[in-house]
Amino acid sequence: MISDYYTESVVLVSLTTSTDGWSEPGWSTAPTTFSAAVNPNSGAILIRNDKETPRADYKLFCGSTVSISEHDRVRWNGSSFDVTFVKNTLDRGHHLLCLLKKISL
Repeated sequence: MISDYYTESVVLVSLTTSTDGWSEPGWSTAPTTFSAAVNPNSGAILIRNDKETPRADYKLFCGSTVSISEHDRVRWNGSSFDVTFVKNTLDRGHHLLCLLKKISL
């Protein structure tokens, strides 16, 4: 099974919005940790819906029960990544493919 390859521990943080309308958005203070497989990605520009999207530095595979979406952020191996694309692979609800862009701080 593909889940046998989920050997990496990944931390997910989601973008939060303020309720007062004045505060800047931030990242959740209660991150979620889940198991995944993370692999470097070779390639430059991705084309989606006839538009260029940010290139992906890494691919992340995880179970379909992980609540992850575009605009979330993950931390893995001492680095932070923006989630640029999430796909329910083969539309079977089995696992997710997420494309990640490394954040240079």
